[in-house]
Amino acid sequence: MAGARRSSKRSREGRPARRAQHPDAMTRETEFGRAEVRVDRRHPGGRLLLVDGQESSYVDLDDLTRLDFAYVRRIGDLLDLHAPPGEPLHAVHVGGGGFTLPRYLAATRPGSRSVTFERDGGLVDVARDALGLRTSARMRVRVGDGRELLAALPERSADAVVVDAFDGPLVPEHLTTVEFAREVRRVLRPGGLCVLNVIDIPPLELARAGAATLLAAFRHGVVLAPRRLLRGREGGNVVIAASSRPLPLEGLRERAAQADQPEEVLADLPLVAFTGGARPLTDAKPSSHRLARLADLWSRERVTD
Repeated sequence: MAGARRSSKRSREGRPARRAQHPDAMTRETEFGRAEVRVDRRHPGGRLLLVDGQESSYVDLDDLTRLDFAYVRRIGDLLDLHAPPGEPLHAVHVGGGGFTLPRYLAATRPGSRSVTFERDGGLVDVARDALGLRTSARMRVRVGDGRELLAALPERSADAVVVDAFDGPLVPEHLTTVEFAREVRRVLRPGGLCVLNVIDIPPLELARAGAATLLAAFRHGVVLAPRRLLRGREGGNVVIAASSRPLPLEGLRERAAQADQPEEVLADLPLVAFTGGARPLTDAKPSSHRLARLADLWSRERVTD
């Protein structure tokens, strides 16, 4: 797996969960949908979370440094390269899902603090019951709207804010606007990292607008995505990152070159070209984008009951 970092020291939150304490599979109705946990037959500790039948998160209870989804690996690369190896980070995660990244930080950067905002309390219960989530002072979870909870955080209190929240295939509109991006900037320490994950299909109108939006709030930006997606041959995840300081482009490109599938790292003029003149999204005029052919975006069937 490209770029995975492992540490011999692990905090309590970073230790692999003991699978004997958790059921092998689970299906539960929550306030916002149906959550299902499946066992990965190829990796006994692997657990796949599906929400309303669509792949949402993957966590390896035996190895919390393993990031199975390609887009999660890209976010992991951004976090890996944001600070010297092993240095603790204070991260805010908007969207919990399987809580893969907070536990990755705890495992790779002992002493890190993560707070996760998840609107679906039932999904948090599923993560506790079937995905080995253990909350603590350094691994906090708050149930509620991510934007409202972020607004309550102090200025310059976080090293990174990761937005990986969805309503179906779309990021909630109020988490995609310039006003929200400026709120993220307020919460970040100088040089802090903002990461946004979106799902899009050709011609990538949402991803282009998302990149333009973050560039309206931050000086530096980068887009990470599979080459086939950027060339309009398929849909999928696009990771957009931004900061007030230059991003580690060389390191990101080195890791992209190690990926299972060819990936691109767009920054500077290529990033401006990618936006294609898209206008930043605002609270007054959010995206009207709607995804089609949704089933095509989750075509892999690697995990079975």
